Amino acid sequence: MREAISTPIRHRGEMHAAVIEALAQCRHHAELLDARFDDWPLESAEAEAAVQALLERGARLRVLLASADWLERHASRLRRLQREHAAQVSIRQLPEGLRLADSLLLVDGQHMVRRPHRDVMRGTYVQASPSRCDPYCARFDAAWQESSDCLPATTLGL
Repeated sequence: MREAISTPIRHRGEMHAAVIEALAQCRHHAELLDARFDDWPLESAEAEAAVQALLERGARLRVLLASADWLERHASRLRRLQREHAAQVSIRQLPEGLRLADSLLLVDGQHMVRRPHRDVMRGTYVQASPSRCDPYCARFDAAWQESSDCLPATTLGL
């Protein structure tokens, strides 16, 4: 078992690097939480490759957000991966009354990238620490249960 590591995130570049590194470590499941994801590196080539690799390993990706507008309009790479791996990628929207201030990436219940407030690019990258991740995993799961599907992988039409 690896020793737990906690690394401070001080600016956008460190946040983006931590997200890419955490996604690359994913073996089973990754959960993402943010209001919009407009300042996440999800549309970068590096993030696309990391998400593609985790999906090819059979991992599951769950995305939880307050507003799907940005993802719907600008996240063509993530949406393409969602279409290609529809059984593994789920995107849900929080109910109107439930708003969470932080931004969060949870990986396999033991790695975490967290910004306490989404408007600030400071936070923490935690590796190999299930005990630090557990409360956030439980909170994500509770919010997931209250959320509803949005941005389906396929469009039904006539």
